[in-house]
Amino acid sequence: MTGRMAVWNDWFYVVAPFLFYLAVVYVLVAMGRSEKKNILPQFFGRISNSLHRATGYPGWAMAGALSGLLVLLVAAMGLYWDVAWHVDLGRDELLLNPSHTMILLGLGGLMYAAVIATTFASLDKANTGIKYRSLVIPWSAIALFSLGLGGVASFPFDELWHRAYGIDVTLWSPTHLQLLGGGGFATIAVWMMIAEGARGSTPTKTGRFIHIMAAGACLMGITIFQGEFEFLVVQFQMAYYPILVMLSAGFVLVAARIALGPWGALKTTLFYLGVRGFLVLIVSGALNHTVVGFATYLVPALCVEAAAFIAKPENRLKFALTAGALLGTIGLAAELAWMPLSGWMEVTPALLPKALPLSFVAAFAGSLIGARMGRVFDPTENPQKAVFPRGVIAAAVLAVIVVLAVPLPRQAGDVEATIRLVDRQGDTAKIDVTLNPPDAAENYTIFGVGSNQGGAPVVSSRLIAEGEPGHFVSENRHPLSGDWKTSVALMRGNEVMAAPVYLPADPKFGAPAIPALDERVEKFAVITDITLRETLAFDGPVWPSIVAYTEIVFVLVAWILIFALAEKRIVEGRVDTYQNLSYRAGVPSYSR
Repeated sequence: MTGRMAVWNDWFYVVAPFLFYLAVVYVLVAMGRSEKKNILPQFFGRISNSLHRATGYPGWAMAGALSGLLVLLVAAMGLYWDVAWHVDLGRDELLLNPSHTMILLGLGGLMYAAVIATTFASLDKANTGIKYRSLVIPWSAIALFSLGLGGVASFPFDELWHRAYGIDVTLWSPTHLQLLGGGGFATIAVWMMIAEGARGSTPTKTGRFIHIMAAGACLMGITIFQGEFEFLVVQFQMAYYPILVMLSAGFVLVAARIALGPWGALKTTLFYLGVRGFLVLIVSGALNHTVVGFATYLVPALCVEAAAFIAKPENRLKFALTAGALLGTIGLAAELAWMPLSGWMEVTPALLPKALPLSFVAAFAGSLIGARMGRVFDPTENPQKAVFPRGVIAAAVLAVIVVLAVPLPRQAGDVEATIRLVDRQGDTAKIDVTLNPPDAAENYTIFGVGSNQGGAPVVSSRLIAEGEPGHFVSENRHPLSGDWKTSVALMRGNEVMAAPVYLPADPKFGAPAIPALDERVEKFAVITDITLRETLAFDGPVWPSIVAYTEIVFVLVAWILIFALAEKRIVEGRVDTYQNLSYRAGVPSYSR
């Protein structure tokens, strides 16, 4: 896209997945059979029959889960496209551009997938969910619908937020977090839908692969919050990144090993890497936007497999604790080593005193919660044998809250920088920085120069010590004209700060230009004063902030309660199945 005005081929990425969906529906109808006489029931019956014969799972579960997986892929591509666009080119002028449309269709599509699952479950007379006359609403469909609704509801609140406080570039504003949560957590609901349909079923190879797809999609969805760090526009303490990686690894990979059996964690990770690779190929290759780095989860997956060998997954508590110990040591070390090896992000000694203990705790907390959720996803074991003491799960949830709260503060230290432009070539130059006090960067977690929003790719540099103490020069030349935004970032502990080198004027929001001078002295400010500079021009009222934070708390509580209810009912249904093994629960009526 140029100037955020889409050309015709940009819309191809919006339309293509749904054309594929229609083609699959046509094939399923053609291959299926049904005894129904009326056109509409026969249409759905043929699809359900085809899905059941191909996968071994009930047609209603596959119709809802596969529809959910497709729209989640659409939403994920739209999100990564949109974030990359903003990082490369700044603000967009069009509300319903292709990437925004993909996000909206993806989140709205979650509600569609829930309705589809309900339609098929009702026609198949599935033995699950809430029943009212001929209507059957699966528990997982309720969770999926609520997540889609909450995600879509974030759009008007996001518009209200931006009108009041400017158009921010962070993924972690309250309205953006609600949007991310709707899509990210929906992957759990899709996985639960397969588990809910698995009662009494014998999956085929295709069905087992779809189960792997759902687990891999869950890993993809849970890691979406790490996007705040993956595009190198870091605005929070860097300790968050390894904490989030460990939480994701513990929760998803432990649950996947329980659900999928031997090598389940590794299969999940390989599918996740395939999807991430596909998104990189599209966003970075075909669309020519910046895509930087992401966690691989390969060594963490092997850690979980090793934990299953050391402590059998049947002993859930021992398995979770063993997995947490291996993830919080070997798995964490591998992911931290991968960051500089991939050329993505430096890992400094100053990061470790805070990141290591918090990430270690996060690995245990994620593993315990994942093992607890494993009883939902595992269709082969009586869930009554996999009950955790309530105090253990409560402690794990409390640990998650603590490890996410500790790195939250952001402030600026008493540091000045004398910034000079050296080795100029045209509108680019290396950035020469002299700090006052000279030892200000001795314990940094991030210290470098970044240029973004002027085009692709983003330009980033480490600052290399040169000459007297406190004197540094950037590795690369940086752009100093046009729409580029170039600044020096210094982060150490709770201090997350930056100093401008060059910022263009923004007449729309009354923000003056900060020209590229041969020499200037700048005091470091909280980084959001630079990256979210336009918000300083807004004197918005307090009430939109109150509305946004109140709304996201309400939605989050509602999601948790709905998830808890769905999990409880799905497990109870499986208990009933084990108590009456002769009952083929969830199998469509035409195949009984």
